Amino acid sequence: MIKILNLIKFFCCYLWSLINFARILIINIIFILLISILCYYIYNVKHNKNVNTTFKKNNQVLEINFEENINNDTVYKNSLLFNLYNKYIQKKKNYSVLDIIKTINHAKNNKNISGIILRFNNLNIYDISTLRYIGKYLNNFKKSGKKIYAIADIYDQNQYYLASFANKIILSPYGYVKLRGFEMNNFYYKNMLEKLKIKPNVLKIGEYKSAVEPLLRNNMSKHNKIIMQKLIDDLWNDYLITISSNRHVKPKDIFPSDQNFLISLKKYHGNLALFALKNKLIDKLYTSSEFEIEMIKKFGWDSTKETYNKVNLNDYINMYKLDNIEENGNIAVITVDGLMQYGKNTSKIITNEIHKVYKNSNIKGLILKVNSPGGDIMAAQDIYNELNLLRKAHKPIVVLMGSMATSGAYWISTAADYIISDSTTITGSIGIFTVVNNFSKVLERLGISKDGVNISDRFNITMSTKLPYIAEKVLQLNIQNGYEKFINLVSQRRNKPIEEVKKIANGIIFIGKDAIKNGLVDALGDFDYAVFKIAQLTKIKNVKLQWENIQTFNFLNLLVNTHSYIISEVIKNNIKVFFKENFLSLNDKNYNLKKTYSLYIM
Repeated sequence: MIKILNLIKFFCCYLWSLINFARILIINIIFILLISILCYYIYNVKHNKNVNTTFKKNNQVLEINFEENINNDTVYKNSLLFNLYNKYIQKKKNYSVLDIIKTINHAKNNKNISGIILRFNNLNIYDISTLRYIGKYLNNFKKSGKKIYAIADIYDQNQYYLASFANKIILSPYGYVKLRGFEMNNFYYKNMLEKLKIKPNVLKIGEYKSAVEPLLRNNMSKHNKIIMQKLIDDLWNDYLITISSNRHVKPKDIFPSDQNFLISLKKYHGNLALFALKNKLIDKLYTSSEFEIEMIKKFGWDSTKETYNKVNLNDYINMYKLDNIEENGNIAVITVDGLMQYGKNTSKIITNEIHKVYKNSNIKGLILKVNSPGGDIMAAQDIYNELNLLRKAHKPIVVLMGSMATSGAYWISTAADYIISDSTTITGSIGIFTVVNNFSKVLERLGISKDGVNISDRFNITMSTKLPYIAEKVLQLNIQNGYEKFINLVSQRRNKPIEEVKKIANGIIFIGKDAIKNGLVDALGDFDYAVFKIAQLTKIKNVKLQWENIQTFNFLNLLVNTHSYIISEVIKNNIKVFFKENFLSLNDKNYNLKKTYSLYIM
């Protein structure tokens, strides 16, 4: 009895110690948070005073540093915790492309701003259509007579594309412009899968559906090479034409043939910076110190900052309150970005956002930004159904395609009343496939076998056994049904006969200008044109955009997500070690273990 009482006493003491520890920890966290908030406010008051003082000066240059986190499709909602997180944890500011556009547009008519400096040592925007959109506003800024200066140690292709909209391009004397053209390539796994005794069962409809080639071949098929070569030739030609127009230089001087490039490079003793200067890719070779001296001459000296008279992007946005987000708009904006997967953490997020628009009587229409290669057919159908419901409620939909809107992404785009793409958008790829990998031979090597009894093999689709004949036929009929639905959907929504749709289906991809010719999209344009078109369709004169994909800061979510990330990494690494030590290597893709197969439109 005494032992039991001692055990209960020990347990109670231990429990109290645990509760006390948790209490102290929570109090300390709250205390640290309050101190951080106080420090932030003190800093902010002082900082805003400096900003107000700074903006009283004339002849300033607005400096946009692309080393900051600039997201194409996410709009960030300013908040205290969000700012604290960015300042002390992430240590980088988050901006949307919309922030950049609004700032450039505002600076154009600001008498205190005399120019813009674009710093390009990093740029995390890879979508040419987005860079073209920013470039449009840079061109508008130049019409005011103000100059734009671009500077970098090294320019990659995306950086140089945006830099070409500047009046002057500055390069480090030890740098270079890294133009090499576009490329499309894959790793091919046929031999590896054979060595590992893994058999992929691939069922597809669409002769040109090339997404499954890496599983079935050791190289790219001839017909796919022809298609891809034409695609990158068209995209590269568009790229060179834009830069040639911006720089007033012939395309052959910007990107000479390999032979002429080597001849010129030898002429300049292998000096890539000098080659860029002589071929008019850039305007000046300056070190950072030399560039600073030039900017001081043009914009004057700021004794407080001890450099040229400049204002950075963050200060400018804060000063003029350009980060205000419309929360009671009449037109919603939703983004579908990346691979579409079915489930509560993927397609359900999008459908929930669309449903909120459906229920909101103040919102009269939707701009759907689509930048995706496609994905799970169930995800596409789920999103399409919600969009269809919205359209039936007499809320028009305009789709704006990004760099890619193929297959499943095109499936959901057909729900729109009007489809806009960029000239370089890759779209189409009307087709469907499924893959069921067979690991039975791998398990045999490990001494594992599977046996038992059942009523039917019609849905016996697992990775651990050979795909039964009847199950294969079920899958084939299933994807045939999915393909016919896709064809009929395009025919109905794009008002084209079935036979015409079949000619442009079969997995064929198109770039924007060809997609218009084939009736897959309605017009070429950018976000501004999408706003103009939705205003026409809804008959709204004063459009107020309400962004549904707003990124807000949630402290609880941060803790939960961090914890989940750590747990998932531990589990993933342990699984990797197990597989590496036994029979194969895994890459860092996310695998859906709940389903043994899915139908894909990508």
